[in-house]
Amino acid sequence: MKRLVIVCFSILMVAALFLAISPSIIRNQLEKHGKEWVGRKLEIKDLSVNYFTSTITLSGATMFEANDKDKFVSLDSLILDVDPLEYFSSSIVVEQLYIKNLWVNISQKDSIFNFDDLIAFHKTESDTVTKPDSDKKAYLFSLSDLNLNGGTLIYNDQTHNVTQTLNNLSFYLPHVEWGRGSSKMDASFKLTEGGQFGITSEFDSEKGDYLVHLTIDNLDISSFTPYTKEHLNISKMEGLASGKVDISGNLNNLKTIDITGNSSLEGFALTDATGEKFLAAHNIVCPIEKVMPMQSVYQLGDIRIQEPIIDFQLFKDSNNFYRSFGLDTTESSSEPNVTSEDHKEPPVKFSVKSIHLEKGKLNFTDHTTATPFVYNFSKVKMDFNEIKSDSDWVNGKASMVLNERGQLVADIGFNPSDAAMNMKVNYVISDFQLSDLNIYSMEYTGYPILYGDMYYKGIIDINQGKLNLENKLIVHHAEVGNKKGSPFYNLPLKVALFILKDKDGVINMDIPVRGDLNDPEIDIRKIIWRTFGNFLVKTVTSPFRALSNLINVDPTDIKEINYTYMDTTLVNRKEHQLDLLRKLEKNKPGLDIELVYFNDKNKQKEEISKALKLVDTTEINAVSKAFDSIRVASVKTYLTQQSNDSTKIKITIPSPTNLKNTGSQPVFEIKYKMQGESDFEIEEVEFN
Repeated sequence: MKRLVIVCFSILMVAALFLAISPSIIRNQLEKHGKEWVGRKLEIKDLSVNYFTSTITLSGATMFEANDKDKFVSLDSLILDVDPLEYFSSSIVVEQLYIKNLWVNISQKDSIFNFDDLIAFHKTESDTVTKPDSDKKAYLFSLSDLNLNGGTLIYNDQTHNVTQTLNNLSFYLPHVEWGRGSSKMDASFKLTEGGQFGITSEFDSEKGDYLVHLTIDNLDISSFTPYTKEHLNISKMEGLASGKVDISGNLNNLKTIDITGNSSLEGFALTDATGEKFLAAHNIVCPIEKVMPMQSVYQLGDIRIQEPIIDFQLFKDSNNFYRSFGLDTTESSSEPNVTSEDHKEPPVKFSVKSIHLEKGKLNFTDHTTATPFVYNFSKVKMDFNEIKSDSDWVNGKASMVLNERGQLVADIGFNPSDAAMNMKVNYVISDFQLSDLNIYSMEYTGYPILYGDMYYKGIIDINQGKLNLENKLIVHHAEVGNKKGSPFYNLPLKVALFILKDKDGVINMDIPVRGDLNDPEIDIRKIIWRTFGNFLVKTVTSPFRALSNLINVDPTDIKEINYTYMDTTLVNRKEHQLDLLRKLEKNKPGLDIELVYFNDKNKQKEEISKALKLVDTTEINAVSKAFDSIRVASVKTYLTQQSNDSTKIKITIPSPTNLKNTGSQPVFEIKYKMQGESDFEIEEVEFN
């Protein structure tokens, strides 16, 4: 018995000694054969096991990179508490897993990661697809009290030369069971570049239902700039993103993923390749009511944009937005995208409860002119009602200040499915300063605009691409300087404005514009300038309507004074016309009026011969000459008597060879000219 006791005691002592020194042996063997066993060199400062509580404690552990020099993973301490007896009941139970100061370095270049060799090392034949053993009972997995304290994760993207560091990484999982029951998890971490993340989740392993609460606080998006350069031509992206988002669904059906919550962006700005900020906003708030990406459903709440700033630069071949967003170059694919009938993407369904934009600014610069044209829109405010993908029409309002002086107010409507081809805008512009358009005026007409203001009421109506633009303009006190240079269009701007002015210096213009936007070669600016040019040319070549409005008469009354071949009497009708010319001369200072007398003398002689039964040519010529003299003299005498010889209305008799004499009955054609300007003889053709 004594020997048996001694033997048993010795065995126990040996076993105890073995258990006591085995952690050191294991630690030494892991360090010695780590690369052979786990694929990487290992260093472990201390390893201990509490056999009574089944707890393993690891201190100062490091796994190196494949070069055996740089650290890949390290930690200060790890505590693992397991229940080995549960293994015999087909359960793997971890009662505690505590990790302190975990440090992980992940690097990527193109599609290669620094842990690819570990994946390849641990990949065995058992990883290949095998037939499942239906008779084999699956193990249940249970993990409790998982705690990560003070972790750091470094991600180095060598392709884009970007390094992201997640500091203060904490993770707490009270309990999770795979195969039965539900679990909860809490996690949080901080980026060194700025931003905090918080995650709380719930998961039912039996049903597959999950719910994730994600909180983002002041995430600095500037660190993501390199990733945008594959799609955007920008040098910098700025802003602090925040939000609270709930993500729910079921792992067994990816289509059930549902995202709701709120998101915001502070201090947003995009800087183009030249270093100029072209798009910015002080604050953007976007509530997410329901987003189901797998079903193409996007429902947003009341979007609010505070103090947006847009800097739009127009060039001859493109603009800064097209250049920054890569839209000025089109790449055609030789192989068109073909979607299988069995894998058709669901139609996109979107809705926005409302859009509110306040205190916006738009800086517009046109570099297509000889001198860049700069115009500023400020205090921009826009409000749109609910926008849905299946809506027939959406209405909204807008207002803004034009170059710190003028005002624009507009009612906007459009079809959200094709807004560019179906929209309507009713707008009113007041206190618009014409001198702001001086660069365009010089470029296209050659006349500098000295001063003047305008009230402008317009309607833009686009129906299925058919443009109908109504423009009603009231211009006050417009003055232009003398023509300079060689303009793009030879427009008689100065003369036309002079003719259009009423006695109070007010100009009323009604200029409709028509066009078809379905034509890919269409140019809106050319349509507008062509229409405006035709209007000016017609005003100058046929000024009778504009001048008749000045004295409220029929335009034909001030166009010409007609006679028959045998008529020489200045009847009341003709006297009335001369009175109107005197009135027009009085009410339109600076206007020269000229009566040009045309007559086909040969036909007049024929009529005289028939009517008076004259045969002698000399006698017929004398009568014809007398008729002409009487007509001219009576008109001149009447004008002199009625104006006390103060009239400047001229009577001109052109050369007998003038082509206008041919076939003409006796007529005083009334010509108008602006004092100091050349004659209005402009060929009346369509302006192109």
